[in-house]
Amino acid sequence: MPSDRTRVLQQAQLMAARGQFSEAISEWKKLAADAPHDGSIHNSIGDLHLKRNTIAEATAAFLQAAKAFHAEGATLKAIAAYKKVLKCDPTRFEVYRHLGDLNADRGLVSSAVQDYLTLAKHYLKER
Repeated sequence: MPSDRTRVLQQAQLMAARGQFSEAISEWKKLAADAPHDGSIHNSIGDLHLKRNTIAEATAAFLQAAKAFHAEGATLKAIAAYKKVLKCDPTRFEVYRHLGDLNADRGLVSSAVQDYLTLAKHYLKER
């Protein structure tokens, strides 16, 4: 199976290099079917959706990546994925709670407080 995974990965990278982003996403999704909890795969899918300018799909992929990274203990990667979500869709206020939680887990209290305050400001403005 590793040779098949390698072949699919090479095909996905080749298609992305050629600008065939939809086809590359299809290849990455094959890999995601075999490893649904691999954050790197979802992150790559999100990046390709950005190149296609399909923001909703990119946001969903980055959220999956962030959850997978968090589950495997890769806090910095999870934070980076959540920040990508905010760049794609700044109205996803709930992401600030996740960022705050992750920063609190890392012991970065001032960053966590800032994230929670940002979340509170958005909720106050919206409601």
